[in-house]
Amino acid sequence: MALMPILKGSIAFSRFQLVGAVPKDTRRWVTKALTAHAFEPIDLKSDDDRSAGFVELEATDRTDFSPGAVFQGGHALFSWKVMKLRVPSAVLKSELMTWQQAFEEREGRPPGRRERAEQKDTIRKALRSKQEPSMKVFDVQLDLDGKELRVWASSRTIVDEVLEALATGLDVKLIPRVPASFVRADVLDALEPTKELLGEVAS
Repeated sequence: MALMPILKGSIAFSRFQLVGAVPKDTRRWVTKALTAHAFEPIDLKSDDDRSAGFVELEATDRTDFSPGAVFQGGHALFSWKVMKLRVPSAVLKSELMTWQQAFEEREGRPPGRRERAEQKDTIRKALRSKQEPSMKVFDVQLDLDGKELRVWASSRTIVDEVLEALATGLDVKLIPRVPASFVRADVLDALEPTKELLGEVAS
């Protein structure tokens, strides 16, 4: 029976077949890929508003990826963590309007474009320093024996990020596990809709 993390995130998942060579030392292979794309929190002094990367499944603040934390039998279990730090536009607009009114009363004129832009940036940085970042974590399961990947997320963006990180880190291709992936093109072309689908069911 396949292991199913579902500790966090959506109960919906996407399946992919791993195509490529799998080395004998699979633990080192997977750990190296996870470490290469490990999660790093946003630097509050930077202008970055989003960060994403791999973390341990049960300790989502850790990126040690020790064998005991990642591997269970023939499976590797870990998570994809996303951190966002964005100042609400409504709050920024309100603060800027308050400053502009005070500026006009003090200077007897509206602020220039450059003055307004500089103040907007100052306000954004001040609000950013007080803003609590949001965190989301999505479980990932890699069946090393069956060469199958499962990403427990409904967001296409998240799934694509995980695929790109693992395909690069593991140096493999990840093919969607859908019927079309396992049927020859000529067989698919020969398929026709049933009479029931066309509404030609005999009465």
